[in-house]
Amino acid sequence: MLCQERIDARLNDAESLVRSGADIGDPQAFLRGLWTQVYDHAPMHLRSAVLRRLHALSRRLGASYVHGEVGRTTA
Repeated sequence: MLCQERIDARLNDAESLVRSGADIGDPQAFLRGLWTQVYDHAPMHLRSAVLRRLHALSRRLGASYVHGEVGRTTA
């Protein structure tokens, strides 16, 4: 479980990268990593704040990401 300080530090770093125009690679993979690293390990009482920040990053990147959604494959 992550504490508030670690959550803030990780999300602040991610937001700084995006704001500065750094090469983050695939936006979907970047967002997926943040959801896994931060949201999944945040205490329940902090998740709504994390959720808002992750959605804001997603909008800023212009990338739609649904956490936990399994990719569809066609045969």
